[in-house]
Amino acid sequence: MALSEEEKETVIQFDEGCHVAQIYTASWDVARSMKRAGYQPTKKVQGAWWFEVPIQALSLQGEKQSLHFG
Repeated sequence: MALSEEEKETVIQFDEGCHVAQIYTASWDVARSMKRAGYQPTKKVQGAWWFEVPIQALSLQGEKQSLHFG
């Protein structure tokens, strides 16, 4: 069964006391991009991937503003 666009979510979780972000995704496109960037999933369940990424490697870009960590 294929997921709808709304179900293909990606969640980035981190706090100020940690140097690693946990990334969960149900999107094949995001998982493929993470793998191309050199990150391997720490966990994989049918249609879902979890990655650990150093916070300083994160860069969030919005329509009006960009946020770089590290």
